[in-house]
Amino acid sequence: MKKERIISLLILFSLLLVTVLFFTACKKDGDDVNAGDGTLPVEERLFTNKTQYFNGEEIYVTAYGKDNQTVGIYRANDDISNTDAIREYTIGRDGFVSGNTYAFKKSSKLNQSRQALKYLPNGKYKFVLFKDGGKEVEFSKNIEILVEKIQKPIAPSKVTYTLDNLQNGLADGDLKITLDKKSYAEEIVMYWANGNGKLDDYTALAPFFALNNDFTFEMYSNTIIPNNATKLWLYSKNSIGISDEYYEVVLPENCQFSQDTEAICEFQVVSDIHIAVDDTHCMTPDTKEVHKAHLLAMCDDILNISPNSSGIFVAGDIANSGRRYEWELADSLFKSFENLPDVYYSLGNHDLYGGESFNTLVQNFYDFAGVNSVYYEKNIGGYHHIFLGTESKKSGVDADLSDVQLAWFDSKMQEFTSAEPNKPVFVYLHQSLYNTIAGSFPGQGWDGIMQDSQFKAIVEKYKQIVMFNGHSHWDMNTRGSMYSNGKNMPNIFNTASVGYLWTSFYLPAGEYLTGSQGYYVKVFKDKILVYGRDFTENKYIPSACFVAAI
Repeated sequence: MKKERIISLLILFSLLLVTVLFFTACKKDGDDVNAGDGTLPVEERLFTNKTQYFNGEEIYVTAYGKDNQTVGIYRANDDISNTDAIREYTIGRDGFVSGNTYAFKKSSKLNQSRQALKYLPNGKYKFVLFKDGGKEVEFSKNIEILVEKIQKPIAPSKVTYTLDNLQNGLADGDLKITLDKKSYAEEIVMYWANGNGKLDDYTALAPFFALNNDFTFEMYSNTIIPNNATKLWLYSKNSIGISDEYYEVVLPENCQFSQDTEAICEFQVVSDIHIAVDDTHCMTPDTKEVHKAHLLAMCDDILNISPNSSGIFVAGDIANSGRRYEWELADSLFKSFENLPDVYYSLGNHDLYGGESFNTLVQNFYDFAGVNSVYYEKNIGGYHHIFLGTESKKSGVDADLSDVQLAWFDSKMQEFTSAEPNKPVFVYLHQSLYNTIAGSFPGQGWDGIMQDSQFKAIVEKYKQIVMFNGHSHWDMNTRGSMYSNGKNMPNIFNTASVGYLWTSFYLPAGEYLTGSQGYYVKVFKDKILVYGRDFTENKYIPSACFVAAI
């Protein structure tokens, strides 16, 4: 009996020991892996996509930490306490966010004291994540840069595309991509194609990082598969160029998007035209000529492919500094086209940048928009269009929406919802809500509504709102140009810019990009198609061609 009791106790002790070890291991391997708030175990806080790199190859780095923690790269034998990092970035500054992956060499800051190592020659290095604001090391990771130099990339060796739904015509799904060990790929570029080659009327899809030799990429949500696309071509790209060959994915039969019925109405939505006459607030020496040319190209494009358009809706920043002679030039450019649809404006921050008083500058807006308020509503083609705008210059670049304007907006939406609860209402506001669309995400900083929470509380109530925001200039050819209405909010779209673009593909806070973009909108009984358009190439932008459910 005593022997049996001892055996039982030993078994119980063993079970308890196994349980403790199991839960300890689980906590170590999985606790708060995606928290991004500094609560991760030390060994989980810094990642590089590889441990060995070809000479000249990009290094992709992901760090989890709190604001003011710095990530730096050093030679393996550097005395960190007395040596500057070769390159570094700080979480919470210049757009860098905990948990995001960055192309380190292109996005980090070079310390001038380490200029000789600017291009990271072959050798052994260590990445270091420092504790908050100091030189105390929290974690380090070793890598090696090989003598062998990066070469022109080789296309992916295998790709499997699994669509979420074969019947709805949307591209949503996963791409499983395999690269050869010596593919030299840093990015992937894709095109819709068919038996005749790349589709002529579409640009490339938005590029993305090739982080390792086997990875999964999630396709852009709510984007269409063009009705004449039967294939998807994938190229590899790096700093030397793009691969000569491509990997061809054959699409399943009948997976393409098709719309048999005619649209009830169609129109265009653009923003940030920035027509300039003098050199005030100009980004480049040729700003005045480029922005004018972009506006003319946009108008020509609209006349060519949308002759039945019910209007051109401009979500702010028409005049580069708000001066009357800029408005006059913009007006004359629009009027130089016969049969161009009517143009409707909402107010942007640049429309108030001139040295005159707010009343003088806003009067320019009234005169050329043909209204007497910065917020107003028009019924066009049987649909309600609501225009909102700032009511003061004190907010700087942000929108300042009074309680009166917010109450008016809410009452209008209540009125329209009561009459026709399932009919879309189109809303135009130059600035966007925080963390909704590209340009407003954490670290990007181009949201800008002073009454963000109050405005959000209103739009959350009305799912039939379809809202367009400008201001950020964010390139449509990226993830996040559409906020889908499945997350307590209505459909919201980033309108990019006609004048010039902004991109965060390498620099997290963004950088200037020459280009001109806007939307073609087609309204049907059960859905809205929103087609991103590149006005410089006269092509659609496939990563910004969306289906919005009503």
